[in-house]
Amino acid sequence: MIKKLRITVDGKVYDVQVETLDESSTQHGTPRPSVTLSSVSPPSSSVRPASASKPSSPGDVLSPLAGRVVSIDCKVGDKVEAGTQLITIEAMKMNTYVNAHCAGTIAAIHVKAGDGVEEGQPLLTIQS
Repeated sequence: MIKKLRITVDGKVYDVQVETLDESSTQHGTPRPSVTLSSVSPPSSSVRPASASKPSSPGDVLSPLAGRVVSIDCKVGDKVEAGTQLITIEAMKMNTYVNAHCAGTIAAIHVKAGDGVEEGQPLLTIQS
């Protein structure tokens, strides 16, 4: 029998299908897998992680992935061009560089080095 379940892991919601096993669903004493990768659907789009709950504005630079802020390569008041490196985030022992999406002035920085961040979380704001 297949059951549909909603599971929350670290604030992210996943809808999954689980097959419940009974003795008739085993073959040679070895149970079949009860959850397969293909039965897991992506996170529900209606749920946002708590740390990313602040609505973003057009000038916000959002985190492209979950990780830890290694360095902030700008300061409030700096004038930046599109493509300027602003923040370095480490995830899975790899550095990801976050660049300015537009030219402007750094109006606010919402994180500091060492902070954990979620995908989509505002990191800083650029004022055009």
